Amino acid sequence: MKNKAIWKNRIKEQRIIQDFEQLETDILIIGGGIAGLSVAYFLQNTKQNIILIDKGDIAAGVTSKTTAKITYLQETIYQDLEKSFGIEVAKKYFDSQKEAISLIKDIISRNNIDCDFCQTSSIIFTVMNSGINKIKKEKKILEDWNVSVLDVQHNKIKTGFKVEDTYTFDPLKYLSAMYDCFKDKIGVYCNTIAKNIRFENQKYYIETNKGVIISNKVVVCCHYPFFLYPTFVPLKTYIKREYVNASKVIEHENYMAINVDQVLHSIRFYHDYLIYGSNKQRLTSKINYEKSYEQSKKDFRKYFGLKPEYTWMNQDVMSNDQLPFIGEVKDNLYLATAFNAWGMTNGTIAGKVITDLIVNKSSVYKDLFDPKRMSLPLILESVVGSFRYLKVYAQSLWKKNNPTYIKIEGILYGVYIDNEDKRHIVRLLCPHMKCNLVFNREEKTWDCPCHGSRFDLDGHVIEGPATYDITKCNH
Repeated sequence: MKNKAIWKNRIKEQRIIQDFEQLETDILIIGGGIAGLSVAYFLQNTKQNIILIDKGDIAAGVTSKTTAKITYLQETIYQDLEKSFGIEVAKKYFDSQKEAISLIKDIISRNNIDCDFCQTSSIIFTVMNSGINKIKKEKKILEDWNVSVLDVQHNKIKTGFKVEDTYTFDPLKYLSAMYDCFKDKIGVYCNTIAKNIRFENQKYYIETNKGVIISNKVVVCCHYPFFLYPTFVPLKTYIKREYVNASKVIEHENYMAINVDQVLHSIRFYHDYLIYGSNKQRLTSKINYEKSYEQSKKDFRKYFGLKPEYTWMNQDVMSNDQLPFIGEVKDNLYLATAFNAWGMTNGTIAGKVITDLIVNKSSVYKDLFDPKRMSLPLILESVVGSFRYLKVYAQSLWKKNNPTYIKIEGILYGVYIDNEDKRHIVRLLCPHMKCNLVFNREEKTWDCPCHGSRFDLDGHVIEGPATYDITKCNH
């Protein structure tokens, strides 16, 4: 079994890897996932000097762990948005997802991209009686928008329906080809971590691990923003973790599916592999990660009779009001985050929205995705979320699920001894917002149960929002 995502075509391009004291540019894009690469793609012909940086290799972060569904059928999103904001907001979000699909199709067609792009039926279903009315309501909303929907019957579900105008692809093949479209026009710096940002003399100064970048405009697409102000993202979002397994099957089927019940069942096919996501939960709900991994593997065997050949975990930033944060947060500072587990469409539309805002100063989705918005659902969930953070903080103080824990001069450290008897000692405090870390035995990482930062055995940051290593944090 391989503890990694099934996608193999990682982009190892590192044309510019040297350190620098100072760089100047018109536009800086921070993050080389689908959102950052989409921004770069749409901006490439604007005759502005553009730099893109990423903390590691291009497209090797969260995007590389997606199940890569290109669909507007997203559980019960439209009835949820209607309840919170009204049917017009729900329809505008639907329009954004349809446009994102059209943009992806156009990019693939225009550039002759070979990325296993395939029209694939998209299904939502329920296995619970309590989910039947949800399915009926979501179907009715789509029918009112003249979407062609078809009922789905199966002996293992209560009810469901499908649409046909949705797609799947290999995300890394797609992003690799997209990257090739602009790599000679845009400066790319891999292994470059943005740590701090300040605004002086009408320019932004971004401190990185290599040097300072000065830019007129900054676009932050790094999954989870590394700064707190002015967006206060930790107060308006939460992290969901999903466990994914993949294995070869005898018969490939051309559909993808997701249920609307509390216990997740997410399905799609890739060549001769079945990809199954399950056991999705708020990061603040469970900190026994080993148990969650094992449960996901048991579910895979239970429902499909398969032993996983690939198993991995993904973390999604979820907004409290179910809409992404895409847009301008301050003059010439743009943000794209909280894609709510639908990163292929929302990451793509983020690229178009931000490009429109930079070039035209306007977008039809400006108000819908405004990262500065404060809605009632955001406020209410922020209050509830604060109690969840307090709960998990308390749990992490006493629930230690593997290594030895020692105090040195009154400071708590974790000690892990690997298979070669090497000791790894780290301080168990996340430098982002000072949450206590928990050991992830499956992937051998130190994980923050509050906001999702992750560190390797020796404390080096491998996933944000933290930008500093544990071993270098002296606070």
